[in-house]
Amino acid sequence: MGIVAVHPLLRRQLHGDEPSNETIIFAATSFGLFYGVLLGLVTIATFESTKDTIGALDREASSLSTLYRAADGYPDPLRTQLKGLLRDYDRYVIDKAWPAQRRGIVLEAGEHRLEAIRQTVLSFEPTIKSQEILQGEMQRYLNELEDARDHRLSAVTASIPALLWYLVLLGAFLTIVFVWMLHMHFVSQFLLGGITALFLGFMIFLIYFLDHPLRDGAISVAPDAFKTVWDQVMKWDE
Repeated sequence: MGIVAVHPLLRRQLHGDEPSNETIIFAATSFGLFYGVLLGLVTIATFESTKDTIGALDREASSLSTLYRAADGYPDPLRTQLKGLLRDYDRYVIDKAWPAQRRGIVLEAGEHRLEAIRQTVLSFEPTIKSQEILQGEMQRYLNELEDARDHRLSAVTASIPALLWYLVLLGAFLTIVFVWMLHMHFVSQFLLGGITALFLGFMIFLIYFLDHPLRDGAISVAPDAFKTVWDQVMKWDE
C-alpha cells in the first residue's frame, strides 16, 4: 500500500527529473547499521531472558522432586502430610497456575501452599544427627524452590521497556519508508519492500514471544518439567 500510495509523492519530492538513489541508499545504510545493532541486541536480550526463565522452571521442578524424595526421611504422620502438600503444589502449578500465567495473571494460592509446606517442615524437631542433616537440607531445597518460583512469577509480567518497543517499531517503519523513497521499477520495488517488511515482521514477532515466554503464543513454555515430576515421582504414591 505504501509503494502504491506514498511512493509517487516521494518520487516527485526527492527525485524530480533525476534519480537520487545513491543519497537515499547511503542514508538507508547508515540508518540500517544502527537499527540492525538495536534489533540484534534486543533479540539476544529476550532470548537470554527466556533461557533464564526455562532454567528457573527446571530448578523449581528439580527442587520439588528432591523435597518429595527427601520427605521419606521423616516419620509418619509428618511424612504423609508433607508429601501430600508437595503433590498438591505440583498439581496446582500444572492445572491452575500455568493456565493463569498464559493469560498474564499471577495467582496467590501458590504462596499459601508454599507457606503450608514450610510450616510443616519447620514443625519437625530433630532428635538425632541424621534428622538434623535432613532438616537442614529440606530447608535449603525449600529456599531454592521459593527463589525459582519467584523468578517464574516475575517472568509472567516482566517485559522489555515500552520505550524500546517504540524504537523497534519506529525503526521498522522507517526502514520500509526508505524502500518507498527509491526510484526503481515497480515490480522490483514491490518485491524488495515485501521481503523487507516480511523479515522485519518475523523479527518483531520473535522478539515479542521471546519477551513473553509464559504467555499464550507461538513460543510458549509448557509445564513439562512439573509434569515429569508428577509422572515419574509423585503419582505412584497416590
